[in-house]
Amino acid sequence: MNMETDLAVVGAGIAGLTAANRAAQQGARVLVLEAGEDEHYACNSRIATGALNVAHTDPHSDPAVLRQAIEVDTEGHATPALADALAGTVGRVMAWLRQEGARMINMPIQGTNRWRLAPPRTWSAGLDWQGRGPDVLLQTLAANLGKRGGTLLRGARAHELRLAGGRCTGVAVRQGARAFDVKAGSTVLADGGFQGNSQFVQRFISPRPECLTQRSAGTGRGDALMMAEAAGARLTDARSFYGHLLARDSLHKPGLWPYPTMDTLVGGAIMVDRAGRRFLDEGLGGIALSNALAWSPDPLAATAVFDQAIWDSTGRTELVPPNPQLVAAGGTLLQAPDLAALAALIGVPAGNLQDTVASYNRAVLASAGAELVPRRTLGRMFGESRGSSRRVGLMPIAQPPFYAVALAAGISYTMGGIEIDAQARVIARDGAPFPSLFAAGACTGGIEGGPLGGYVGGFLKSATLGYIAAETIGAKVAIA
Repeated sequence: MNMETDLAVVGAGIAGLTAANRAAQQGARVLVLEAGEDEHYACNSRIATGALNVAHTDPHSDPAVLRQAIEVDTEGHATPALADALAGTVGRVMAWLRQEGARMINMPIQGTNRWRLAPPRTWSAGLDWQGRGPDVLLQTLAANLGKRGGTLLRGARAHELRLAGGRCTGVAVRQGARAFDVKAGSTVLADGGFQGNSQFVQRFISPRPECLTQRSAGTGRGDALMMAEAAGARLTDARSFYGHLLARDSLHKPGLWPYPTMDTLVGGAIMVDRAGRRFLDEGLGGIALSNALAWSPDPLAATAVFDQAIWDSTGRTELVPPNPQLVAAGGTLLQAPDLAALAALIGVPAGNLQDTVASYNRAVLASAGAELVPRRTLGRMFGESRGSSRRVGLMPIAQPPFYAVALAAGISYTMGGIEIDAQARVIARDGAPFPSLFAAGACTGGIEGGPLGGYVGGFLKSATLGYIAAETIGAKVAIA
């Protein structure tokens, strides 16, 4: 039996449930289609840490401050109209989430107060999401939708947009053995990114997707992107993703993702390739370095090299510090009394590694990191914006024993996808808004990304785009 509604929402993460509830508040009949079957269906929103920020900035800040933070962190990559909409709306979204029952706390993290959903996760290796802030919020929003007369249909996977006269009129759905159509006045695509689709990852991001650790729920399969592209929607640059450097063991040991990350450790160390040579600026930060590794022909070429002093300082500064949680969680930490012995453990030429470290040490002692090839800038602290003055100081690699950690890029969510305008309307290939079709969250592009993987905050970005879509749709319902 087919179904009919004012609004069909594909995906019940934070973007989809925000859009659904806000539209229902404005009088729309709402149906949410969620591919997950369980009441606690997996999705990135549910397993997120619950960080609430815009480009590492307090979301309660003046829109002009937020807009500048977006500009800095994306290096001007963000579409101006979308960045304006995000910066100008997120304050209202924070207030709305509180009204919906979200619990938020402002807690000190690494010396800076940060907003998080409560109860917060514990800072330990592996996953820790059940009963934590994001999980509780999704349960609350699902319950709120039911109270407003909306329907959340689980186990229902949308696979095709229905079109008539150049308009989107709904979606085709499969639910187990059942196939049916949903006729909808408006449709919101909000199924997350495409990080869980190896074919799309290979198409847009990495020649070797199997070399990337899925630092995600694994449910972002790119259904919305596939449906939108087939219907004639325009896509943005989809090359970048949000992720972090992880121990290479994370590829086969689930307890090593999403934490501990190796970002700040690498920011104080060096990263060498299979020849024992530096090949990237370690000061760029974990998101940029993860992207660079993924884009390369050999994403598993990198190994972090450091000494006892770095391990005891930088190695202890992340939210979930590699020292001591890497080994405690089953990760491999290579140790040797000298660089030649370490090179043998890594499998690189000893002379190359010794020369690389010697050149690096001379540059560090002379404060001449910019003269190295590639240049070496000060490392970024985990969770700090590109404009932050908080940096990891550089130290020579000189105090034995010497250490190494083989690295992999962890991909959390993709930053590019369906192109939308400032009202969250999907843009068709001719550049015009696609009638009745909207998109929100990680399936969209245009705000994050760029050459260094500029990050603006996935959770609040998704909620805000869902809210914007609902406001646009609500205006249509009111007129009707």
